[in-house]
Amino acid sequence: MSSWVLFPRLHLAEVEDQSWCPSWLREHTHRALARMWQTSNSKNGSPATQACDLLLRALGGPDYAARFTFIDSCAGAGGPTPLLEPAMNAKLTASGYNSVDFVLTDLWPDIQAWEKIAQRSQHITYIDEPIDATKPRRLAKPGTKECRIFNLCFHHFDDEAAEKVLASALQSTDAFM
Repeated sequence: MSSWVLFPRLHLAEVEDQSWCPSWLREHTHRALARMWQTSNSKNGSPATQACDLLLRALGGPDYAARFTFIDSCAGAGGPTPLLEPAMNAKLTASGYNSVDFVLTDLWPDIQAWEKIAQRSQHITYIDEPIDATKPRRLAKPGTKECRIFNLCFHHFDDEAAEKVLASALQSTDAFM
């Protein structure tokens, strides 16, 4: 059976991805995108809640998920992480497991937004230097597995960069989603 592509993969450039973009516009755009993760028009909850359920299922349940540090590789202004973390940790602690940590990273770190997020949760930290998702580098704390999460970010990468992001995740993590 032959296969064909109905629509090609689109590499969409966003203004806030450009080095010349003013920081205030990048921050405003990141905050607007983060807000989308909270909006719910489904009986299954917000997109962030649904993503948490998918993470738990894909990782084989709470027993295995409890072994990970979750690295948000293209976090922007925090994306769904401030919503994923309490949902994930509520499910883990209800099943008798310890809470897990989430780490925000980005090529363009939004330190102001991340500081506020980290102040609200002892299980969310951030790396305040630019982290290039195309370069292999282990970021989880020692003694834990690393799950790198990519929340609606692949449109930022052309095909070559997307391959490098995936290769980096394969080389330096235990799981990615």
